Amino acid sequence: KRGVGNEGVDSERLQPACLQFWKGSLCEVSCPVVRPLAKLKPDWDKLAKTFKDSDVVGVYDVDCTAAGEPLCGTWGVKGYPTIKYWLAGNKAAKDYQGPREYNGLKAFVDSTFKAACNALTGKGCNDQEKRFIEKTKDKSAEELAEEKKTKETELKALKKERDDAEKEMKEKQKKWKSKETALNKAVMLIKQFEKAAKKKSEL
Repeated sequence: KRGVGNEGVDSERLQPACLQFWKGSLCEVSCPVVRPLAKLKPDWDKLAKTFKDSDVVGVYDVDCTAAGEPLCGTWGVKGYPTIKYWLAGNKAAKDYQGPREYNGLKAFVDSTFKAACNALTGKGCNDQEKRFIEKTKDKSAEELAEEKKTKETELKALKKERDDAEKEMKEKQKKWKSKETALNKAVMLIKQFEKAAKKKSEL
């Protein structure tokens, strides 16, 4: 769970390090021979040290010329240094576009990575989560297993409903676009006839 920053992370360790369910990750992808890296490295190492023991975010780096090369290809890295980040529980990498000095990086981390709700202590939980915890905390292991199964089924159904709705919307947008194109062409042709009719009436 510890951010390693300075010593870097090899390919086998970086994949699980950057894709953690319980906390977010900020990963700097680099190539040691690229000059801009020298400017970023001191601030990046300082950032890694600042959040070394954080339970909210891990700060890592990977060398694209070494063991991390396969991951750099997977993540579509084209330039160095590149900074990508992951939010807790989300496997999709996001591109960091902010400042590349310590204060800017730290401000981004502080505002982006928030502590996840701890069901046992209530720390980091909002009112809705606290209400759910109150309803759930005294359930037996069997009841918890059944509750999890129910929620997972509901989540799967919700995702399917969303996907179906998005697919339907895309089809509608396609039809709207086609109709819009046809109407624009019709208007253009009508204008041509109007212009011709006006000239004819002036003769």
